[in-house]
Amino acid sequence: MIGEFEVESLNFPGQVHKWLLSQLLQKGTERSRDSLLNDLALALRFIIVTAKGRLVSHFFSLYQAVRSLVTGLLKLLDIIIGVPSLQAHNLETKIREERWQYLVAELVCRSEFEDSLELLCGFVRRQLRRATTEKFEVERESSHPPVPVPYLFLTPKGVELDLRLFNRDTMRRALPALVAILERETRGWFLHFRERLISELRSQKLPDEEIEREVNQAVMKEYLQRVYTSILSHPDLLALGEGIPQLLVQQAQSVVLMHRAVENVQKKLTKTKDSLKQRIEYMYPVFSRIRPWMRDKLRSAENHFIEECQWSAHEEALMLCTSQRLHQTVYFLNRDLTFMREREPVLLKELRKVKTPTRSFQWLTQIWFPSNWIVRRSFQGQSEVIPTVQSATATSITMPRSDPSQAVFLVEKEVVRTTTTRWPMWRWINYCHRTWSWMWNAMFFFGVVIPWCSPVSLRALLCVEPFMPDLELSQVNGTLFPRKSSLTPTLASRLLSLWRHISKSRTHFETKPDTGEPLCLLRELLHRQRFHSPLEQAVELPRQRSARDSVCGFDIPPGVLRNKFLQPGDGSYRLYMLEMGVLRYWCRLLWDTASFHLVIKKRGRVPASDSFVVKRIAGPGLASNYFYQVRPEQALAAFEAKLELDELAAYQHETEQTILQPQKDFRYKGFTEVNPHLRGERKSGEPFRNTPVPIPSLPNRDLNLDLPVLDRLAQHETSALANYTTESVCGSVFRAFLCPIVQDWSLPVSPEGRPGSDECSTREVRETEERLADRTRCRRQKQDQNSPPLSSRFIAIQQAALMLERFYPLHVLQRLPINEEDYWESKGLSVHDWAGLAGLMYADIFSLDFLTPLDEMDTKFRLEPHQQVDLSRYTEMVHGAELGTGGPDLLGPVYAPRGNIQVHSPYLEVSAFNPRSKVTATNRKQEKRG
Repeated sequence: MIGEFEVESLNFPGQVHKWLLSQLLQKGTERSRDSLLNDLALALRFIIVTAKGRLVSHFFSLYQAVRSLVTGLLKLLDIIIGVPSLQAHNLETKIREERWQYLVAELVCRSEFEDSLELLCGFVRRQLRRATTEKFEVERESSHPPVPVPYLFLTPKGVELDLRLFNRDTMRRALPALVAILERETRGWFLHFRERLISELRSQKLPDEEIEREVNQAVMKEYLQRVYTSILSHPDLLALGEGIPQLLVQQAQSVVLMHRAVENVQKKLTKTKDSLKQRIEYMYPVFSRIRPWMRDKLRSAENHFIEECQWSAHEEALMLCTSQRLHQTVYFLNRDLTFMREREPVLLKELRKVKTPTRSFQWLTQIWFPSNWIVRRSFQGQSEVIPTVQSATATSITMPRSDPSQAVFLVEKEVVRTTTTRWPMWRWINYCHRTWSWMWNAMFFFGVVIPWCSPVSLRALLCVEPFMPDLELSQVNGTLFPRKSSLTPTLASRLLSLWRHISKSRTHFETKPDTGEPLCLLRELLHRQRFHSPLEQAVELPRQRSARDSVCGFDIPPGVLRNKFLQPGDGSYRLYMLEMGVLRYWCRLLWDTASFHLVIKKRGRVPASDSFVVKRIAGPGLASNYFYQVRPEQALAAFEAKLELDELAAYQHETEQTILQPQKDFRYKGFTEVNPHLRGERKSGEPFRNTPVPIPSLPNRDLNLDLPVLDRLAQHETSALANYTTESVCGSVFRAFLCPIVQDWSLPVSPEGRPGSDECSTREVRETEERLADRTRCRRQKQDQNSPPLSSRFIAIQQAALMLERFYPLHVLQRLPINEEDYWESKGLSVHDWAGLAGLMYADIFSLDFLTPLDEMDTKFRLEPHQQVDLSRYTEMVHGAELGTGGPDLLGPVYAPRGNIQVHSPYLEVSAFNPRSKVTATNRKQEKRG
C-alpha cells in the first residue's frame, strides 16, 4: 500500500488514471517503511560512520591526532638537531629505462646488418665522448645519424621482428596518405550499414542496449576493415618499401586490440560494482541507505578487484593479438608482462634502498694567496691539476676555447666543502661549517681585500704607481697574470694626474684672449635632516578559546543540558533518534488505518479534479509520450508540398544569380579598365551567360581598390532589370509551379470555386508551408498498427521515391550551384538513392521516428486535414500502389526507427599507426544518431 489508487479511463480504453492521496489522509505502508528505514539509517550512521571516523578516519580522528603528534615531535626534533632526510630520486625514470632495456634485451641483429650495427655503436661512442668536450644538441643530431640504422632483428626462437616503423622518415612520408585514407573511408557507407544492422537486430527482438553495443562494434569493425584494405593497396604506401603497409595495418590492429582489452576490463569492473551494490542493497536494507558506508564498501571492492585483476588487461590483449596472429605484438606484450610481474617488484625493492640525501649544502672559503690557487687543465675529457705559475706577461686569450683540439684551463679560488642531510645532527654540522666559512671569509675581506687590494688600502696610500690586485688565467699556457680591468690608482698617481690636468687647463686658458666672461653664479645648497623618533605602540593579543571536543563532552558546564545532546558521540542522542523513528512509524500506521476505515472507505469517490486531498500523477494527458498520427495520403501530400518548396528555393537562388550577373559583369569591366593585366580575359557569348574571371582570382592589389563610383553605377544600371525580373519572372513561375495540394489546402478560394488571385508572392508560399508543417509536425510520428503497418510504411516510401525520381532531377538538381555527386555526398547517401532521400525528407517534415508503429497502449491523436482539402488523388495513389516482392528492400533499413539507440561515427587516430606516439587511442565522435 503506497497511498495511490487507479481508475480506468473512459475516453482512452485500456489506460488508467493514477491518483495520489495527500499524506494527511494516507501515507501507505511502503512509504512509512521507507521513512522508518531512513530514520534507522540516520541513527546507525552516528555509530558506524561518525563514531568510527572519530577513531580511525583520515580527518579529525584519534588516529590522525596521534599521527600528527608524532609527526610534530619529529619536526621539532629535526628543528633542534636535524633528523636524517633521504629519498629515492628518479625511481620511475629508472624503472622505465630498465623496462625498455628488458624489452629488447634478447633481440639479435640479422647477420647481413652486423656491419651497420658496428658502425652505429661506434657513432654512439664518438657522440658520448664528444658530449663531454663540446656543446651541441644531442637529440637533433641523433635523430638523423650519418650511419644506417638496422631495423630487422631476430628473437631467440628465430621469429623476425620488423621495426621499420620506428624510422621517422618513413612515418613522415606515410602520414599524408594515412590521413587521406582515414578521412575518405568514413563517407558513403556508414548510414546504410548502420540502419541495416539496426533493422536486423530489431527483428531478433534484442534490447536497445545490446543493439547499440553490437552496432557500434560492427560499425567500427567495418570501418577498420575498409581502412586496412585501402592501406594495403595504396600506391604511395607501397612505394615506401616492401611490407610497410602490412606493418602499418598490424600496428593499428595492435593498438585497437589493446584498447579493446582495457575497455573489457573496465566493463568487468563496472559490472562487478553494480552486482555488489545490488547485493548489498538486498542484504542490508538499512546500511545501504548510509551513503558514506556504501561508498567505503564500493571503494574497497574496487581496490580488491584492481589488486586481483591488475594483469587482466595484458592477458586479454595477449589473447586478442594471438587470435589475430600478431606475433610481433605478442612477443613484446609477453616481455612487458614478464617484466612487470617478475622483475619490476625486485627492482623497486632494490632501487628504494638506494637513497640520496634530500638536500646538500656547499660552504665556500676563500684562498688568501694566489700562489695557492688550484689550476686545472681539461683536454678531451681528461682533467688534471697543474702547478700554479704567476707571470707578468699578459696573453690575448683569456676565455675558454670551444675548439676540442685545444686545452681548457680553469682556476679555483675557493675551497668547497659539502654537507648533506644523510647523517643525524646535520644541522649542528652545518652550523660549524657556516661559522667557520663566514669567519674565514670575513677575515679575508677585512684583513686582505680592504687593507691591501681596495682603492682605500695601504697600497693605494703609500705606493706611487697604480697597481693591479686581481689576476686572471691565460688559456694559452695556464699561467696567472694581472687583470687589466682591476687597475687601481694610488694617492700619488691621482695627485699627479690632477696636477697634469690643472697645468694643461692653465696653459689652454693663458693662450686664449680675455673676453670678459661674466662671473660665475654662487649656489648654496641646503640639506635638511629629519629626525624621527620611533613610536612604540602596544599590541593586545586576543585570547582564543580551544574548540570543544566533538566526541566527548568533558568541558560542558553541568547547567547547560542542551549542549549534551549536540555531541555526535553521545549514546542518548542515538537512542532518542531510534525511539522517535519507531514511534513515528507505528503512529503513522495507526493514522492511516483509522483514516481509511473512518473516512476513505465510507465517503471515498472518484475525484473530478485535483485538490489538496488527492492529485492525479499519471494517466492520459500527463505523460510526455503521447503521439500524433497521420495516414499515408496525408504524408504524401506534405511530401509533395516539400518538393515544390525545394524547387522554389532552387529557382529563387538561380534567379538571384541571374539578376546579379550584370552587376558582376559591370564590376569586372571596371576592374579591367583600372587594371590592364585583366584586359582581353573576358569570354563573349550571351548577355547573361558571360563567364568572366572571378573576382577572388584577381591580384590582392586589385581587390583592395576603392571603386565606389563603379559600384553605384552598376547598381543603378541593374536596378530596373532586377525589378522587372522579380515581378514578371518570379510571379509567373510561382503561379505555374504550385501543386494542386498546396492550392487546395492553403490558398484562398474565390466564390466561383477557382483558386485565389494570381499575385502569389514568396511570402504566401512560405506561409503555406508553415501552415502545412504546423498541421502535420509532431514530436514523434508513428503509423497505426491497426492498419496494415508494413505495407503502409513501405508504400509511403515507395511513392515518395517515385515522385523524387521523376521530379527532382529536372526541377531541383539542375538548378543547384553544386553538381549531383556533391549533393548526394552532402546528404550522406549514394547516388540515386531516392528511397533514402525520401526518408530524409520525411524526417525533415515530421520527425526522425516517423515510421515507428504504435502500440495499443500508446496515447495517440489523429491529425485530420482541413475540410476544403481534397486528398482523393493521394488516396487513389496509395490504394493503387503495388509493393511487390522487393518492397521491404526498397525501404530497407534506412531510417528505420532507432528509439534511444546511439551509434557513434567510426574514428581512428592517425597516431595509432606510429609506434613512437606516446598517446595512441581509438576515439569515437560522440554524436547522437537518431
